Order: sequence, then structure tokens, then C-alpha cells
Amino acid sequence: MERIKLLISRITGSLWFLPALYAAGAIVLVFAAPLTRFIVPDALAELIEEEALRTILNVLSSSLLAVTIFSLTTMATSLKAVSDAATPRARPILIKGGGAQNAIATFLGAFIFSMIGLVALNSGMLGGGGATMLFALTGLATLMVVIVLIQWIRQLSTLGDVEDAISKVEAATRNAFRTLACLPPSAGQSALGKAKPYALRAERPGYVQMIDLPALEDTAKRLDVRVEVLAIPGDRCGPALELARVYGADSAKMAQKLLPCFVRGSVRTLEADPRLGLTALSEIGSRALSPGINDPGTAISAVRALERCFAGWCEVLNDAGDREALSRVVYPGLDAAEALREPVIALARDGAAQLEVMRALGQLCATASELDGLDLGKETSALKAEIVERASTAMAHKSDIVRLKEAIG
Repeated sequence: MERIKLLISRITGSLWFLPALYAAGAIVLVFAAPLTRFIVPDALAELIEEEALRTILNVLSSSLLAVTIFSLTTMATSLKAVSDAATPRARPILIKGGGAQNAIATFLGAFIFSMIGLVALNSGMLGGGGATMLFALTGLATLMVVIVLIQWIRQLSTLGDVEDAISKVEAATRNAFRTLACLPPSAGQSALGKAKPYALRAERPGYVQMIDLPALEDTAKRLDVRVEVLAIPGDRCGPALELARVYGADSAKMAQKLLPCFVRGSVRTLEADPRLGLTALSEIGSRALSPGINDPGTAISAVRALERCFAGWCEVLNDAGDREALSRVVYPGLDAAEALREPVIALARDGAAQLEVMRALGQLCATASELDGLDLGKETSALKAEIVERASTAMAHKSDIVRLKEAIG
């Protein structure tokens, strides 16, 4: 079931889905218009002149194609700008469910509607009642285009903006943490038994994108085996790497029946891998700190987003409540210390000479140490010490080092 949800989410989030849906809807509406000629009064049908309707449809068809091409060009340019200024990891997040997708879908759908409407009108298949209904639908389509065009113009002011990219990456990362917190608890190690395990491996190198734990539990019950998961979403997989160990299986072939429960791909995805979002935020900050850009303000914004992500993770963990634990599947949780360490070290390496950035990293560690559900006290103490050590090596003025120590404690 989780795999089906993931597939549906990816299809509906694809750039082509909404335009295809709108286009199909436009075609259905145009060809359904003649069916209404039996319910439209003759007096109302006589009020609509086909020539006026033809003129409106011609205007829509000639203008909306140019608007659609312009919108596609603008979106492609903005995504390229985000990749250059932020990180390529942000592109899939910006494409999915964005206002640009809705705008392109509306313009393309209205264009196809006007083209099919012209064909139906010139072929004489509509009749008086059908032409009246087509006129009403044309007015509705025009209104939709105007509304979406105004929204699209408003969105153009932030499209490709790095702060907007940070905000959307943060939202996607927090959603991934929410998905992680809703997983059923792992079974205990004692559930594995003492039978000889068979290693479960992927056929091709790639990454684990998601693990369908309910399906894995059901399959393990059906095969009467126990499973110890070794790779979590975001980890590499391949012929030389173990995804899991299967206890109680009669053969390696039986163990391979569990492989479909591990969704794999050539790239990492963010649906169940919040570490990718944390990496993307740290990359945005590191890119901003490069000598060619030298924008510590953006790096600090990325650090604040990391801080909110960890606070949100702790919040959803505390709100998750009691859930029924798995009985045949043992899997490792996400290591909070490692999840914090990787982005902090990356940003501390690139921003060691910037007092403002290092102070923000120290404040991030201070906030993380107070999050009860993550138990990061020991890790944050070590990270604070490393932040001070890196700053002491890179900063030219001793007064900056003193200020940093005072700020982070």
C-alpha cells in the first residue's frame, strides 16, 4: 500500500500530470457540449452568435500558446537559476506541486479547449444548444485564465529566489520527518531468533528510496520469516551491500521475495529520506559561502531552517502517540546525532572564518541540545567544541573568537 501511495504521489507531482489532466478535461467538456442541446431553451440558443464565439476562441488559441511557451521558458530558467544559486537537490521539490505547474496546466488546458472548440464549432456538430454551452464554458475558461495569470505574475517575483527555495526544502524535509515519525515501532532483537540468516541484496547499485514496512511485515508473516533491516532510506544499495538479513528462510530465493518491499532508484528522493533535505539545506548554505558569492545571510537562513527542521522532528515524535509495534521486522531508526553532525560539519568547514555563521551554528547546537525527544546533548557538546576549534584556526582576530565563545557557551 505504501508503495502504491508513493507511486501515486510521484505521478501527481510530475510536471506533466496537471497539464495532461486539464487537457483531457477540456476535450471531454467540448465533446459533451452537444449533449446539452436538448436542455438549452431555443430562445437562449438564439442569443449566441457563432461568429462571436468563433472570434473569442480564435483569440484564446492564438494567445495562450505563446503564454504557455513563455511560462515553460520562465520556469526552466528559474529552475536553472536555483540550481546555480542553491543546489540541484532543490529542483524536484520546486517542480512538485508548485504554482508554475498549475499555471502551465491552466494555459495549456485552455489552449486545447479553444482549439477543440473551434474544430467542433466549424464542423457544425454543436447545434444551437451546444454552441450556447460552449460559449458558457469559454467564458469560464477565460475567467480561469485571468485569475491564474494574475497569480502567476505575483509568483514570478519569488520564482528562482534562494529564500523561496530554502522555505520549500524546509517544508519538504519536515514532511519527511513527519512520515518517519508515523512509522510503526520496530520489533525487538529477540524476535529474530537464532536461525542462519540469508542476506538480501539489490540487483543493481542505487539508493534505498523507501521501505514499505507494513508490506514487509505481512510478507514476513506469510513466509514465516524474521527480517533485520540494515539499510534505511537514503543509504546505498547494490550487489555488494546488504539491504537486510532474513532469518528462518528456506533458501536465498525465498529471501528475495522480500525485495519488492524496498523501493530503490538511481537517485535519492525526499519522501522518506529527511537526511537528503538536511543535506540540501547545508549545500545551499555552503554555496552561499563560496568566494564567488560570499553571502553569509543566506547561509544563516539555511542554518535557521535546519534548526526548525530538528525542532519539528522532535515535535512530531512527541505527538506520534502509541502505535502497534512490528512483530517480525527489526529496523534501525534514523540516528539523530549523525543527522545533525553532517550539515553542521559541512557548514562549519565552509564558514569557519565567518563569525555570524559560526555563531548561528552554535545556536543551532544549543537549540538541538534542548530537544528532549532526540537526546542530542552529548553530540551538541562535541559539535560546539569543533565549531570553536575550526573558528580558532580560520579567524584572523582573537576578538571574534572570544565573541563566538561567549555566544555559544
